[in-house]
Amino acid sequence: MSTNRRIVVTEESQVGEARRCAHELSSRLGADGTFCGKAAIVATEMARNIVRHGGGGELLIREIPNAKQSSIELLALDQGPGMRNVAECLSDGYSTIGTAGTGLGSIKRLADCFELYSVLHRGTAVWARLCTIPQIEPSGQFEVGAVSVAVEGEQVCGDGWDVLVAPGTLRVIVADGLGHGPFAEEAAREAIAVFRSYPKTAVAEVMELAHSALLKTRGAAAAVVDLRPGERQVVNVGIGNVSARLVTAGRAKNLVSDNGTLGANVRKMHSFSQPCSDDMLLVMHTDGIGTQWNLDDYPGLAHRHPSLIAGVLYRDFKRIRDDATVVVIRYLPRS
Repeated sequence: MSTNRRIVVTEESQVGEARRCAHELSSRLGADGTFCGKAAIVATEMARNIVRHGGGGELLIREIPNAKQSSIELLALDQGPGMRNVAECLSDGYSTIGTAGTGLGSIKRLADCFELYSVLHRGTAVWARLCTIPQIEPSGQFEVGAVSVAVEGEQVCGDGWDVLVAPGTLRVIVADGLGHGPFAEEAAREAIAVFRSYPKTAVAEVMELAHSALLKTRGAAAAVVDLRPGERQVVNVGIGNVSARLVTAGRAKNLVSDNGTLGANVRKMHSFSQPCSDDMLLVMHTDGIGTQWNLDDYPGLAHRHPSLIAGVLYRDFKRIRDDATVVVIRYLPRS
């Protein structure tokens, strides 16, 4: 899966960079001029809001290629004053600083998917997705969101992630190449290649195969999780410090990971199984994200889109000297 392009926005002069980035990534999808223009407007309005209302922050943009429906996803993150009345701020014409008050309203109108999370005195996160085909496909049984950002100064991210979806099941991997930069990215990419090549192989065997494939690299930490709601079961295997936490029925459970490094020192792969419920939420992240987070500290956030959850956790718990990746998956039981 693609990584996010990160744009630090602390002053008006950086708004143009956000606009150009959104246009560039849209063009890479092969989108037409109208779509590229919409993406550029959304990025512009998001960046301006970060500066004018959030006191500075960052804009994350990534393209999501898909044979049927490609899209652009944007996340605006700040730790500013937050919003006292979110509904009022979304109304066209409303402004706290004397501007036209069309920023959030225009973003919501242009986006195919839009969500906002704001807490007074703790900041705001705005998520928008624009799809190349206006008609949004019906969602499946799983909702997936992610943020994956390279450490400042690197062109590539040493983390990687991917998902494989089959009827009633989802399998996800998060891999963290040792260190950062191109060699870390190579190790993560190799682990994901193995993951994709063996979609029906037991998770412990997949990790064994990944371990062998990574012997030629500097190595990686990784975790693979199978969500099997039809069997009321979650199966996982982890090597190294990739965190996986299952939130069900309001309770959080850390999934077990063994010590070691894929491609270096692994004694044996152990898979673990635990029950799950219909309100299942899985959060996985590399060690570029601190582990002290608790969704109970964010009222209502657990019910928002996984991309918005991932963005808030990244914003508040990222470690600035490492690549950072958060993947969030929600099970959507069919009625």
